[in-house]
Amino acid sequence: MRRRGLLLATLAAPGLARAAIPAGAFRIEVPEAGGATPAPMPVWGLRPQGWATDGPVLVVMHGVQRDADRYRDEWREIAERHRVLLLVPEFSREKFPGTRWYNFGNLQDDEGRASPPASWAFPAFDRVVAAAMRGAGATRSGFVLYGHSAGAQFTHRYMLLTGAPRAEAVVVANAGSYTLPRFDRPFPEGLGGTSADAATLRAVFARPIVLQLGEADTDPNHSSLPRQPWAIAQGSHRFARGWNFFDVARRAAAEMGAPFAWRVATVPGIGHSNGGMAQHAARMLFG
Repeated sequence: MRRRGLLLATLAAPGLARAAIPAGAFRIEVPEAGGATPAPMPVWGLRPQGWATDGPVLVVMHGVQRDADRYRDEWREIAERHRVLLLVPEFSREKFPGTRWYNFGNLQDDEGRASPPASWAFPAFDRVVAAAMRGAGATRSGFVLYGHSAGAQFTHRYMLLTGAPRAEAVVVANAGSYTLPRFDRPFPEGLGGTSADAATLRAVFARPIVLQLGEADTDPNHSSLPRQPWAIAQGSHRFARGWNFFDVARRAAAEMGAPFAWRVATVPGIGHSNGGMAQHAARMLFG
C-alpha cells in the first residue's frame, strides 16, 4: 500500500507562511488557476528530518499515469538519505488532460493553434513549486529538476521554451519523444511556430543537462511509447530516441557556434522504470 502522507489544508500561495509544512511525508494542495479546471494542484513530498531551509530542493515530474504519490515514495529514501526537500507536483488528468496539457505543456490547442502563454502548463509549474518551497520555508531560489517518462517530456520542453532559469541541475530520464531544438520543424516535433528563440537555446546548450537513458528501455511495442509519425522517426524505442535527441542538439549547437555541455548517462540493466533510474540519478545529483 502506498504511503499517502499527511494531508494539509489548502495553502494560499500569496501569503503562505514559512515552515507551514512539518517534517515528514506530506500532501498539500496549492491554489492554481491554470489548467483546464480551476482546481488546486496537489504536491506530494517529503521534508526530511535535518533538512536545512537553505538546503537542496528536488522537484520530480511524474509519468503518464499521473501517480505523483508513487514517485514520491520511490524517491523518499533518497531524499531522506541526502536531506533533500522532495516535491512532486501532481498534474492530474482532470486539470491537465492528455498529452496536450501535460507532455506538450498546452502550447497549442487541439487544432494546432498557438495557445496564449498564460494557459501553458509551464507557468503553473513555476507557481506551484514556488508556493510549496515557501510552505517548507526554503530560502534558496533554485531547485534540482528531474523528469521521468512523460515527466521527462514536460521537463525538456519546459527547458527549451523557458530556459528553466531556476533549475540548478536538470535530468531528463527515459522520455518517449522529444521536441527537437530545430526551428525548421513544427511543434511538437521541433520549435517552429513557438516563442523559443536562439538566445534561449544557446543558453540551454551551455548548461550541464543530463539525458539519462535506461539501456534496457528498448521495447518498440511498449504500451505508452508515443507513435506519432514524427516520434517514430526519432527511433524505434526510447533508448534510441534519447541518443537521437542528443545528436540533433549537439549538431544544432555546433551550427550556432554555441558551447554544448549536455551529456548522456546510460543505466545498465534498467528499462522503463523510475525506481530503477532514481538511484543512479541520485548519485549524479547528490553524490
